[in-house]
Amino acid sequence: MIDAEKELALDTNIPEVSLKELLKLKKVFLNFNYVFIINSLDGRTQYSNPVLPTLLGITQKTIENLTAAEIIRQYVHPDDQKSSIQAITEVMKGKRIHGLTNRYCLSNGTYQQFSWMLIPIPTEEVFYAIACPTADGIIPNNKAADKPDIRIHSIFHNISDYFYVLDNSWKFVYVNGSAAQLFLSSKKEKILGKYYWDIFPESDDLYFLKFTEAKLTQKHIYFEAFSVLSCGWVRVNVYPSPEGLSVYFRDISDQKCLEKSLADEQKRLHAILAGLPGLVYLRTSEGNVVFANHKFKEIQGEPGNKKCFELLFNRNRPCKDCNMESKTQSSSPLQWQCIIKDVIYEVYQHPFEDFDGTQLFLMQLLDITKRKLAEEEIGRLDRLNLVGELATSIAHEVRNPMTTVRGFLQLLKSKNISQENTDYFDLMISELDRANGILNEFLSVAKINAKLRTPVKLNNLVDSLYPLIMADATNQDKLVVLEAEKVPELMLDEREMRQLVLNLTRNGLEAMSPKGTLNLRTYQNKNSIVLEVEDQGSGISQEILERLGTPFQTTKKGGTGIGLSTCFNIAERHNAKIEVITSPSGTKFIVRFKDPSLKEIPS
Repeated sequence: MIDAEKELALDTNIPEVSLKELLKLKKVFLNFNYVFIINSLDGRTQYSNPVLPTLLGITQKTIENLTAAEIIRQYVHPDDQKSSIQAITEVMKGKRIHGLTNRYCLSNGTYQQFSWMLIPIPTEEVFYAIACPTADGIIPNNKAADKPDIRIHSIFHNISDYFYVLDNSWKFVYVNGSAAQLFLSSKKEKILGKYYWDIFPESDDLYFLKFTEAKLTQKHIYFEAFSVLSCGWVRVNVYPSPEGLSVYFRDISDQKCLEKSLADEQKRLHAILAGLPGLVYLRTSEGNVVFANHKFKEIQGEPGNKKCFELLFNRNRPCKDCNMESKTQSSSPLQWQCIIKDVIYEVYQHPFEDFDGTQLFLMQLLDITKRKLAEEEIGRLDRLNLVGELATSIAHEVRNPMTTVRGFLQLLKSKNISQENTDYFDLMISELDRANGILNEFLSVAKINAKLRTPVKLNNLVDSLYPLIMADATNQDKLVVLEAEKVPELMLDEREMRQLVLNLTRNGLEAMSPKGTLNLRTYQNKNSIVLEVEDQGSGISQEILERLGTPFQTTKKGGTGIGLSTCFNIAERHNAKIEVITSPSGTKFIVRFKDPSLKEIPS
């Protein structure tokens, strides 16, 4: 009989029995000959399976109306009542009781001895009791216990895994060499011939629960748990038989460490993939997205094992670039470009095999929109450079002979010739002058050296040009409206600024029909000084807008396509930006100069 006052400690590595498992046990014990009772922590009986009421000759309802103490006083042998009530008191305080034995008076007047296990569940404010009749009088003799079957010995004794056998009275009737050594080093005693409760007076619930389940269901059970014997993780297999339980277990601590290392490695790999730039995802050969990084989820949402072409392109068929519909997809890395929602991506596809042989593809999409725009800008600058070189060449090769021809025409005109010929000479000289003006525009495009800049009041410059602009507008039956707000002085090349204003206003006037109005504005924005020219023309087509500022790009009949290119170059030399907003009702050219009051932070 156990000492109920003994302090019982729990290994914190062992999981507690949950209420769900307790209810499962309730169903299991319903059809077996083990006593199973659930009591509240104040001693009231909440449930009893039919075994004990049947043995005592009473109904389940009768026993459920009694407290644990009342049952003990009415049915337990007088010599066992004190220890039994003491055990109930201890378990109600939260302590576990294993191996309590007492005798119950049965309906036929005889006594039957039971071995009890009492386990509290404080979180549910209950404790449960399991009891089985002891095997007094039918316990195998010491000779049988000390000399196990020779066939079992020859098979199990020398294996490195642990194996032992419990009979129906929970006595150890066989222990192989590895298990005996483990018990000896852990418990400092030999266990053969001893009862389970002698070795585990503080036994955890999980092992007993699993052993009991196997015994009652007569089905093989296996589980993984922490072992107080090896101080590590073990995988336990329990094989029931009519004679008892065979328990086979092996240490899996190294495997658990390896699993943890693999899990940590997987977390690191996911962290690396999640931190890669651009959209990164893993897809199967069929296109199912099985992993996506944070950037992908941020833009496309959770993949949910959907197809990549559905998520990215909203299509129901694969795109041609990844060759997904081919029976044999490429095993080499591939690279291509695509456009998703107006963003240009460089796509890298890296095929590889998963650990189980599954073909997967690592896809990385990098946003190269800015790079493409930069390449286009470089191309535009290259064309401007070509034009500059061409302009310089034309200036040297053509202007000298033109000057010579003009001089001879003036000489011939000065001679005494008819008025009719004089008109012809004037026409030829004016055409030469016009050609020379075109060459000057070419030369202005080619200029890259910064001129001497001086403080210029933008409003004063526009006011000085207003009469000239107004005269051009009046000749074309059009109107010019000037709206000038107070703006600070700017460091400008005044001659170039005059050319920029005249080019933009003349382009605006030429774009409008008679009676149209040209709006010329100056004002200060948040971080910039703005010159704005707005016309009421028919707008600029998207095709022309994309190439605006490129030399020779023009929509005017007889135009050279140099004027706007000159404007963009002048703005660039003054660290200004030209924005163009166009619609069928007109076009607005906005020139933004940096506010001189804002100091740049040195890098």
